Parts: sequence; structure tokens; C-alpha cells
Amino acid sequence: MRLKHLLLPFLLCLAAGATAATAEQRLYAKSTPVAIEDRLDRTLADDWKRNDIALPHEASDSVMVRRLYLDLAGRLPTADEARAYVNSKAPDKRTALIDKLLASNDFFDYWTMHWCDILRVKSEFPINLWPNAVYGYQRRIRQFLSTNEPYDHFARALLTTNGSNFRVPEVNFYRATADRTPAGLAKAAALTFLGIRLEKQPEKEQQTFIAFFKEVGFKNTKEWKEEIVYLKKRVPPHKVALPGGTEVMIPDSGDPRAAFAEAAVAHPYFARALVNRVWYWFFGLGIVNEADDLRADNPPVNPELLDELADGFVKSGYDFRLLCRRIANSAAYRTTPGSGEKAEQHFASYPVRRLDAEVLDDAIRDLSGTPSKYSSVIPEPFTFIPPEARTITLADGSISGSFLILFGRPARDSGTLDERNDSINSSQRLKLFNSGELYRRLGRVLQRPELKKLPFPRKLEELYWMFYSRPPTDDEADTILNAHRRARKKWNLQQDICWILLNSREFLYRH
Repeated sequence: MRLKHLLLPFLLCLAAGATAATAEQRLYAKSTPVAIEDRLDRTLADDWKRNDIALPHEASDSVMVRRLYLDLAGRLPTADEARAYVNSKAPDKRTALIDKLLASNDFFDYWTMHWCDILRVKSEFPINLWPNAVYGYQRRIRQFLSTNEPYDHFARALLTTNGSNFRVPEVNFYRATADRTPAGLAKAAALTFLGIRLEKQPEKEQQTFIAFFKEVGFKNTKEWKEEIVYLKKRVPPHKVALPGGTEVMIPDSGDPRAAFAEAAVAHPYFARALVNRVWYWFFGLGIVNEADDLRADNPPVNPELLDELADGFVKSGYDFRLLCRRIANSAAYRTTPGSGEKAEQHFASYPVRRLDAEVLDDAIRDLSGTPSKYSSVIPEPFTFIPPEARTITLADGSISGSFLILFGRPARDSGTLDERNDSINSSQRLKLFNSGELYRRLGRVLQRPELKKLPFPRKLEELYWMFYSRPPTDDEADTILNAHRRARKKWNLQQDICWILLNSREFLYRH
């Protein structure tokens, strides 16, 4: 990109940023504080009062529609979807949109991605599931979400099923570990279902817990890369302990995995671990931090909030979709960003954070109409992804691309939440500022049929709805329209405007 093409956008970006700062309240917040609507909200409000945090303001409609689509569906709302929500006068429009998104294929696809991260869905080193198993495993996870299968039922299936990893997808929970020794399987089970880092427990408790998984066996078949997961032998009734000392009796069936599954579901950490993870996926911050490291000496910032969500989750019959609905409807989720670190820690301010790598890639694809390209370290038939496939639907953690790697897509080696990195760094900035390929793709935004024949003022308004889910402010519109009138190469300026909008914090971050 030539320097003269960069100078004008840079100046426009500064002007737009200054304008956004002066109009921040009108753009991002309503004049009213968040309504305290139910028991969950009262739990939050009580904590804010204890910590001398003022009741936060409600996010504006344009912020809320963008936030809901990103967090529930993993995509930006279209200009028409955003405009319809902002212009709607229906008093229940927010709850109606939440329910609509929770029942959508986009929700199933995006949240399958989250679950594939923690369940280590990856074909190559060091997990080595192989593509046949990866796609069966991913479909089983998506089925859990699309049918709203109770979480305790799903957990039992992953922990107790036997069979071929190509034909019985649940057994891939045991296959999808880099360390398939009893100790490695125990670590994976403790982390996934109890939110416990087994390696941080006393050595004696670790060794006792490992006994649940000593009889898990693996054997090859005549089919290439297929393995059978089975119970090597049944054991006589005896006692084994969970981390923390809870004793469990191995039943007459002799399958220690079944005993662990029942004990895990009954354990208080089972619901709390899942609730805390889901809260983290909504906010980028757990009620307990780190969000998958529950232990007595790592207390929650708001114990009553964690208890309220966990108790409600259990009483609902482990209804995952209802849990997401409660969080998305909560006062914490409806707050504006930028109220300070203390408010953010206590969820009185929505945390600003960069879009997931896959979501950002899909946003660029959706705006430009140009598909992304992926590759795998070992070419397999499944490496070739249809151009219409969305990045969030990539089943295999081994199929990736330079953009996804640069922007922190997790390797899916350990199943810990910290494998994903949503912070922004100088290399990412350089890519967004200076990539000729990205600049050319953004030029295709202006070729969209709904934009081509519009006069520039209308085109500018539509671009703001597409990128930001709002119209431009008067100052933003005046700044850009004046530059457009003076520009010799108006087409280049219009392409630069798309580049400006994409490189802004308002686009790159959830807010």
C-alpha cells in the first residue's frame, strides 16, 4: 500500500476517534441504569453495593445487538438485523432476540467451537485423533447443543462409553489426550468436569484419583488409525477418593469410570466448573479466576453469584441453553464498558476484549464476500474445506491458517481456557494495518450489490451499520463527507474508509 493512501485514512481515523469519544454516552450507553429484574440481578446488585460500586448504566441498543450476535452467534449482525433491532419499539426485543439466537444454527456452530477447544478436538500431534474421529466427535458435541441434551447426560456419555473412536464418538474424550496414561486421563477428567488442575492437588490425592482410570484400555483394529476404547477388566467393589477427599465406592458393576461419573455429577464442582466456564466465555473473565482452576485457596470474586448460577443450573436439569439465557439476560451482561478495573472485576462493567480469531476471520469474510484459505500440517481428505464454510465451524484444530495462528486460535493441546489468546499485539496490528491482501479484500465490500448504486452519503451510512451496527454520528459523517468531496480518487478513499472502520477498536473489540 503506497504511503499517500495511508495519510488521509490516518487523519480521518484520528478525527473519527475524537468524535466517538465526545459522543460516547449517546453511542454506547442509555441514560438509565440497568434494571434489577430477578434474583440473579439482585445477587449482582448486592455485591456492587458491598463494594461501593455505583449501579451501572444500560448499554445502548446498537451495542446490545452487536454484543448479542457476537457472543451467542459468533458473528456480526447484518446491517438489516442491527437496524431492525435498534429501530424496534417492542419492550421485549432484547429477550426475544436472545431466544431467537439460542435456537439458531449459528449458536450451535459457535458454541460447538468453544466446546471443541476444551474437549481437544484435533487430528494431529500431540492429540492425534485423526480426521475420521475428529468429525464424529465434533458432530456429537454439536448434537449436545442442538438438542439441548442435559449436561449431566452428556458428561456420563463421554466418561463411560466403550467402542471404536471412528464409530462411537463419545470415546474420543479418552482418545483426545496427549498423555493416555491413567495419570493423563485423570488430569483430563478432573479439568473438564470438575475444573480442577489435578497437578496442583497433593500427591496422595492425585494417586488415589488416578485409580478411576487405570483400567481404561486402547487397542488397534485393522482399519488404519482406528482404535477401540474399552475397560480392560472389571474390579471388585472398593473405595476411591475424589480430589478433596470425597470417598466413592466402586459398585458391583466393576467399572470405576461409571463410579467417577456419578460422583462427579454429585460433586459441587461439577455445576460450578461449567457455570464458571460459560460465564468466562461471555465475559472473558470468570467468577473464579483462572476460570478452570477451582480450589479452596482460589475463591470466587462473588460467591453468591456462583452459587446462584450453579444451583439454578442443577435445578433446571442441567439445561445448558437456559444457563446461557440467564447470563445473557443478566444485569451484568447489560452494562456498558469502561467503568474501571474494580467495576469490571465485579461485573458492573462489560469487559472490552478483542474478537476471537475465528469470529474476526468470519467478519472479514462476511463483509468482503471472499472466503479464507486453510491448511493442515499433514494433508488429509478433510483438509479441503468448502468455500462457503464458516471459520467457526472448522472441526479440526489441526486445520488452520496464518491469520488464525496470529490472532490466537487455541492449539487444543491441553483443553485449558488460556490456550486461546484474545489480546492484541503489534504483529496483529501490523497485519491489519499493512496487509495488501486484506486491503484488496476490503475493496470488495464496496462491490456488494446493496452498496454499488447508492450515493456516497447513503453508502457511508450503510458501511457504519455493517461494521459498527449503528449509523455514523453527525461529526463522523461531516468529516468523511468533506474528505470525499475533496478527494481526487474517490474510489481509493472509499476503500480507505473500509480499512479505517476495520482497524478501529469499535470493530475489533467486543464492547
